[in-house]
Amino acid sequence: MKSELIRQEQGNALIEVVAFAAIGFGLVLTLGFQMLEQERKVLELKSLSRNAMRSYLIGPSADIFDEVFRLQSDSRLLAEESLSVATSCLQAECLKPNTLIWLELKAGNLSAKAFGITGG
Repeated sequence: MKSELIRQEQGNALIEVVAFAAIGFGLVLTLGFQMLEQERKVLELKSLSRNAMRSYLIGPSADIFDEVFRLQSDSRLLAEESLSVATSCLQAECLKPNTLIWLELKAGNLSAKAFGITGG
């Protein structure tokens, strides 16, 4: 009878170890997927800022804010996000030759920056 009790406890310990390992693996896997999704959004935000700056510098007649929101609407990951846009100059100052322009985009706790110099 004593040996049966020991066998049952060993079986229970094995089941507990497997259950805890499965739960731990699930948590690590979930955290990994969340981090991957966060990194995808960061890369998309950086790409959006660079493309908006490039498009503005090529054709500065467009408003840089309109360019950001146009590209955001085309983005699969950031179309529903609320973006805040900040530049280092006002629209009239940005059109002057040889002006350094910083563009900063923020979506929640994510941010991306791009810079460019207007041609002269």
